[in-house]
Amino acid sequence: MSQESIFGTVNDNDNTLKSKVGGVFGLNPSVNFTRIAYNANAGKDGSAGNAVDINIKIGDREYNNRIYDVTGDLYDSKNNLIGPDNPEYAALYKAEMKQKMAVVIHAIKATGVTQETINTALATPQANFAAWANVVCALLPVDYTTRPIDAFLQYQWNIKEGQERTFLELAKNMKGGYFFCPADVSVGEWTAINDANGLRYIDGANKEHPFTRNANFMKSPKAYLQVEGEDRGPEGVSTNSNFAEANADAAKKAAW
Repeated sequence: MSQESIFGTVNDNDNTLKSKVGGVFGLNPSVNFTRIAYNANAGKDGSAGNAVDINIKIGDREYNNRIYDVTGDLYDSKNNLIGPDNPEYAALYKAEMKQKMAVVIHAIKATGVTQETINTALATPQANFAAWANVVCALLPVDYTTRPIDAFLQYQWNIKEGQERTFLELAKNMKGGYFFCPADVSVGEWTAINDANGLRYIDGANKEHPFTRNANFMKSPKAYLQVEGEDRGPEGVSTNSNFAEANADAAKKAAW
């Protein structure tokens, strides 16, 4: 098969040749949203599908979180697949939808929108996820992409098919704790304290940042890098030195 030759001139100052620097595990202070918007074409290859896109940029990299409408079967607490005809489905659907909606609200509030404003806008419940998403996304300030926020990145739970390691991502539910907030001004630098109680951040005035993670979270795959063929478990990131190593590992390409 013929193809265009690449063997022409090359500029060694081309910025695309440089490795991109992204976020680190945990707190990433004073970054920006690039997009929070309802997406009616969130299906495969741009097909119809309802979701809210929440994207942030850290360094040279963008981290994308697509919060989908809940459709089809769901897993219960015992990992059994439950279909819409099952009597348990309604409760599972409500719980799953509540988590997803909370993530969207969480992002919107990080831009300065208050809970009171959201309550007023949704005083009349919407008919479906698409209508709901359009209402809440309309509350965003016009300049929301310029308003600094703090963001928390965690590792993927599993190595995805076709990959050799886990990558950093934004949480898809609120179970672990806050992962967006308006940028919290610190006295000096934020210092990570990772001990038997979990992870927290304090500044030079001993003020604690809103982002905290308990000990169970810090022992879970969300808190450490997994590499194909390597045995790295939670004990490998339980010390401050290894926590720093995990941060260094994180500044690589994040998968969708």
